[in-house]
Amino acid sequence: MRITNGSMMNSYLREVQNNLQTMDKLNTQLNTTKQVNKISDDPLKTIKILNLNNEIENVEKYNYNCDEITGWLDLTDEALGSISNLSTDIKTLLTSISGTFGKDEIKAVQSQVNEKIKQIGEAMNTTYAGKYIFGGSITDEPPVKIETDKDGNVALIVNNLGESKLDDKLNTVISSGITVDYNLTLNEITKTNGKETGSTSGLELLGELSKKLNEDPINMEDIGKLSKDLDGYMSDILNNRAIVGARTNTVEQVKDNNEKNILEMKSSLSVTQDVNVTEKFIELKSAEMVYNASLQVSSKLFNTTILDYLR
Repeated sequence: MRITNGSMMNSYLREVQNNLQTMDKLNTQLNTTKQVNKISDDPLKTIKILNLNNEIENVEKYNYNCDEITGWLDLTDEALGSISNLSTDIKTLLTSISGTFGKDEIKAVQSQVNEKIKQIGEAMNTTYAGKYIFGGSITDEPPVKIETDKDGNVALIVNNLGESKLDDKLNTVISSGITVDYNLTLNEITKTNGKETGSTSGLELLGELSKKLNEDPINMEDIGKLSKDLDGYMSDILNNRAIVGARTNTVEQVKDNNEKNILEMKSSLSVTQDVNVTEKFIELKSAEMVYNASLQVSSKLFNTTILDYLR
C-alpha cells in the first residue's frame, strides 16, 4: 500500500482535531461542572437529567402549595381562636348579670357584648393574602356584614354573595395523587349545638343576644337559654380548630416527605450530571500532553517540504 505525505497529513490533522475536541469537551465540563452540556454529549443521560429536573420542579411546586396552605390554616386557627376567646368573654359577661343589676349596668353589659360581636364579625372576615378565608369560593368579598340598627342592636348578616358558593371547598394538590381541602366555610363556623339549623345559626344567636340585652326589662330566662346555646357554639368552634390542626399536621407530613424525595432526586441528579473535578482535571492534563506530543511528532514526520528539493 502506498502511503503519501498527503494521506499522512490528513490522518494527522484528523487526530489533532480529535485531540482538540477532547480538550474542549473536558474544559467545558470543568467550567460548567456538568458531564452533559448538550444533547449530543450523551442522549440517554440527557433524557434522565431532564426527567429528574422536571420531577424536582413539580415537587417544589407541591411544597410551595404546602407552604401556602399552612399559612392559610394557621391564620384560620388564629381567627377561630379569636372567635372562641370573644365568645368566652361574652359568656362571662352574661354570667355576671344578676337580679340586682340596674338599667345602666345592663346597658354597660350590652355595650361590651356588642363590641365583642363586632370583633367576631371582623374575625369571620379575616383575609389571607387579600383573600377572605371563610367565604368559600368567593374570596374577594367579605362573607359577613356587621350592622347596627337604630336601637343599637348589633347583627352579623351573611353577605348576599350566593349561598351555594359560600359552601364551596377550596383544594389544591400537595403531592402526586394527594389533594387536600384547606378552607372552612362560613356555615361550618356558624353551627350551634353541633347541628346546622341554618347557614346563619351562629350569627342569629349573637344577634339575638344583642336584642335580648336591649329589652327593658331583660328576660333572664331567655338570656340563660342563649347562654347555654353559646356553649354549644363554642364547642363547635373548638371542634373546627381540631379539624384545622389535623389538616395542618397532614400538610406538614406530606411536605416532609416531599423534601426527602427532593433530596433523593437531587442526589441521583448529582451522580448523573455533576463531574468529578479531580478526575476531569487529570483527564484534561492527559489530553494536553497527548496534544503537545502530537505537535512534536509532526515536526519529525513532516520536516521535508518541496523547498528541500529545490536546493
